[in-house]
Amino acid sequence: MSSKTYDRYSYRRRKKKRYFGIFEIIVAVLAVVTILCAYAGNFDPRDFFMAPFMVLGFMPMVILLLALLVASMIWRRWWSILMIVVALLASLSTIKVFVPMNTIENLPPMPADTTLTLKVMTYNVLGFNYNEPEYSDEASASMRMILDANPDVVLLQEGTAGGVEWKEIPSLTPLMGEIEAKYPYIYCSGEGLNIMSKYPFTTEPLCEPQHARSPLGYNREQSSYLARAYDLQLPNGKQLRLVDFRFQSYHLSFGKSMNARVSPDVKPSALERMRRSFALRGDNAAAVRKALDASPANLIVCGDMNDVPASHVYHVIRGNDLKDAWMNAGRGYAYTYNRHHLKFRIDHIFYRGEVQALRAERLVGGSSDHYPLMVTFDFDTVSRRN
Repeated sequence: MSSKTYDRYSYRRRKKKRYFGIFEIIVAVLAVVTILCAYAGNFDPRDFFMAPFMVLGFMPMVILLLALLVASMIWRRWWSILMIVVALLASLSTIKVFVPMNTIENLPPMPADTTLTLKVMTYNVLGFNYNEPEYSDEASASMRMILDANPDVVLLQEGTAGGVEWKEIPSLTPLMGEIEAKYPYIYCSGEGLNIMSKYPFTTEPLCEPQHARSPLGYNREQSSYLARAYDLQLPNGKQLRLVDFRFQSYHLSFGKSMNARVSPDVKPSALERMRRSFALRGDNAAAVRKALDASPANLIVCGDMNDVPASHVYHVIRGNDLKDAWMNAGRGYAYTYNRHHLKFRIDHIFYRGEVQALRAERLVGGSSDHYPLMVTFDFDTVSRRN
């Protein structure tokens, strides 16, 4: 072999090694970042302000790693494949929270007697579009979807607009007869947490709403979170507590709506608004968690958390006793917020006690900026086991 040929071969070999090394470094960095994002929800945003943003970026990082895994397999980058697989396995518990891998075969069987089940829906209905004139002349698509789905209990957030009664909302007027016939027990609170139920209940507020001037700079009283309990009287004397909540918003459209007026001296950036909102939701979650600890054993917790699975707020609310209904009975990735191109599941249903989630559904439609979650529960598991 001539000296010239040898030199050319050595150059190609060195070039290949150098390229290989850069690719490995990139993959290694992304793998480490993905693992950190998977567990960033364990940190309080007030202690580590980047933690909630890392949780929001977790699924995009997983998708990026999967794309790199395919590329590594095509290019036969074996060390890259190994690092990606290790990162995905290390993050698997969080992946399952975002994307449950349930199948019909591994879900509990539906009881033959449907009277032993309870369908619960949670839905932020955006005030049934009361403040949006384009929806004022037609029956509410959100309420129409609720009536067609026919859950036993519907827990609503933003169910009223400024305390306006349902009969005064144009989009609900043509549906009131059907609503009252199907749901004889309705409670509409002034703060917007409403319930429609086929069973009788008693209700009480949980955690007095915070009316102090918010760090976000409101120039009027504003509740930063809401929570209300409903004690249902189910057939055969069984009792079940439902808790409905709504936590602090991201305020992505801050300053553009009547609900986001700010004082002239306080106009934080979008990033700062989100950071402060994360901190406020931490306070919301701690207060509601305290109320959940004092609640009866049989409990279903629903609401607009305004935060994603595996976040700090999610961990606080779920604690060590509540189960995530979507994780246990849902399938695949399902987002509930449908605006601003943000495809996140920020609405959640948890449960504990003598109830079991059998099926979880994300319904698509309506005219709100949220999609509803509906879960079919078995509330007679104890007697059936005995």
